[in-house]
Amino acid sequence: MSENGDTAVPEDRLDLRRIGFAAALAAGLSVGLAVAFLRHAHAKSHVGPTSATLDEAFSSFLGAGIGLALGSPVGALSIRRGSRLAAGVIAGLAAYALVLAPVFVITDDVALAEDLDPGGLLFLAFLLLAFGVFVSLGATVGALIGSLAHRDRMGGTSTSVRPLTCASVRR
Repeated sequence: MSENGDTAVPEDRLDLRRIGFAAALAAGLSVGLAVAFLRHAHAKSHVGPTSATLDEAFSSFLGAGIGLALGSPVGALSIRRGSRLAAGVIAGLAAYALVLAPVFVITDDVALAEDLDPGGLLFLAFLLLAFGVFVSLGATVGALIGSLAHRDRMGGTSTSVRPLTCASVRR
């Protein structure tokens, strides 16, 4: 509460509604692009079954990663308060943890008990590290664009503001 009894919203809190929207968008983009890249891999001719399997796996991984890299900046660009970079990272990681990882578990041809054993969970953690690179890249780009846009909206660069000195006060 403030001194006059009003409840104030702290300025450093994250905008969770917008982060949730960005996470949903990132999840949709990642699943959609994974499916699109997988269908493209199915349409190509391959030398053999191993080549086809590796191409399908890489294509779906790349599509999902690009979807996360495109969805994470939305979290960084859409928030009104809090850290832009943190918002983008949270949106991307939430998209992976809440949608993409369960989709990978459900759509593979391995039994669920095998997916949830320590080896399967370790593989999902490894994928989290790999997708974390895509999320970090997207969130960083979104935070950079957001800070540049905010600086332009505020009327210039930080170099245009002169520091307050004793000489400038006497004038």
